[in-house]
Amino acid sequence: MNRSNSHISKVRHSVLSMVIVHSLWVGCFSWLLSVFLYSPRLTLFLGAGSGATRRDDLLIQCLDPLARNLNEPILAYRILQPLLANALGWCGDRRDLAALLGSPGIAYFALILTLACCHWALRQRFSSAVSLLSTLALATTMVTQWTNTEWGHPDSLTLLPIALILSSRHPLLVMVCVFIGALNDERLVLALPFLALWWWPEAQSRKESVSKCLVSVVASGLGLGIVLVLRLALAHGSIGPGIADAYSSGGLFSGPFSRVWQPGDWPGLAVMVLLGFRWLWLIPLLAISFVWRRRGSWRIAIYAISLLSAGIATFTVADVSRSFAFLFPAVLVGLQILRECGWSDRHLAYRIAWCLGLNIFTPAAKVFGVLSEWWENPIEWASPYLPLPVNLWQWLRSPNGASTW
Repeated sequence: MNRSNSHISKVRHSVLSMVIVHSLWVGCFSWLLSVFLYSPRLTLFLGAGSGATRRDDLLIQCLDPLARNLNEPILAYRILQPLLANALGWCGDRRDLAALLGSPGIAYFALILTLACCHWALRQRFSSAVSLLSTLALATTMVTQWTNTEWGHPDSLTLLPIALILSSRHPLLVMVCVFIGALNDERLVLALPFLALWWWPEAQSRKESVSKCLVSVVASGLGLGIVLVLRLALAHGSIGPGIADAYSSGGLFSGPFSRVWQPGDWPGLAVMVLLGFRWLWLIPLLAISFVWRRRGSWRIAIYAISLLSAGIATFTVADVSRSFAFLFPAVLVGLQILRECGWSDRHLAYRIAWCLGLNIFTPAAKVFGVLSEWWENPIEWASPYLPLPVNLWQWLRSPNGASTW
């Protein structure tokens, strides 16, 4: 009996190892697809004569994570990536190999792990086709686009903890992930309702689900509490020289959120929301409409309200589309809801394949607002993401390119 149990344990361990390795390969392939489609402007971040970017602030922080001579003071709160780069010694000037490992290297590696964790979480509930196509589809949204193209914005260090919670809700893991993710970017809180819904199966009653999630809620609260204490210590000089005027937008209703009260800005907001997930928006929309037509439920009501409120919350910042990357568990929850409504994995895979294809073959762009006469010169308000061969060609032909390396 003991030999039989030992053999079963070895087989399980072998299978688990194979699945993990497979998920890592999927994560790598998905990221390679995304960086091919949505690549960074090398002349901007490496060109000798280009202007300062947020990456330059980050390189300053790498040498001194508590530095305050930053172009964007808010980065003084976001010390996770600089601490990692400093500990690894991945610091230097713009073109130094060590600096490239620090940024974008750390962010890119975390993005690969994020996609791998998403595949792993999906594979526990769906077929291999649904898991693979869904991971590839996520890689064609803002989940990868901003991190790929905007060096110095390590959003993936928040996306990775979110993806880890999709894989396990162990209280210690939840607390650590919430702490790490929120320390890097406070928009982690946008994902929390959808993480709770991910662990709320349809078969469970509302009371039972709330009871089982209570420990995770407490763990999340502890993680956020530690981040709050740390931020207050940074702000008031208990750690470092203190932070002054990091948020200088003028308040909630006089900053970007004021666009909500201006009907002329609504079309632009709609475009920015659409660019968050692009065609993959069809999954949550189908989930809400399909369930609502058949029967109402607390779960779908919470899902719809969370999606609406989190979406409105993104209007408080200028980079609305980017903020939707932190809501990516909403897409996975949408898949779960459709499965519970009787959709087969084959049907889901077909729909996701269409979303993936449309995302690949339709243009993507960075947009902060849409001009009233948008048709005259779209390049003025939409900065298109370009494939890697185009940006490599621009780098090679630029006066500040390879010849000055």
